[in-house]
This record gives sequence, C-alpha cells and structure tokens, in this order.
Amino acid sequence: MLPVEEVLPSLLEALEARTSAVLVAPPGAGKSTVAPLRLLAAPWLEGRRILLLEPRRLAARAVA
Repeated sequence: MLPVEEVLPSLLEALEARTSAVLVAPPGAGKSTVAPLRLLAAPWLEGRRILLLEPRRLAARAVA
C-alpha cells in the first residue's frame, strides 16, 4: 500500500465539494499512479476530466 492511499478518502471528499484540490506528498507516494486511477472511479467525475500537473516535469521541460 502506497502512502497516498491514506489520504485518498479525504481527497475524494474535497473534490466532491469543490472543483480543485492540491495533493502534496513525497516522491514515490503514489500521487501520479494511484490517485488518478482512484479519481477515475469517482461517481461525480462523470462527463468531466482530470487535470494532473507534475511541477517538476513542467520545470524540467521549461529549462530544456
């Protein structure tokens, strides 16, 4: 079980009430692998999209 699993219920609850949330966790916690897959299963997502930003990758591409 990855560390992000512990906060996923809170994240799902926050996104049910709002249109955005920020998930911060150390590298390897499952932010970009586990969280999006769990969000796709959320009933409130129907007909909507998930926007996943990875700041380090964006910064690396901007520098390159």
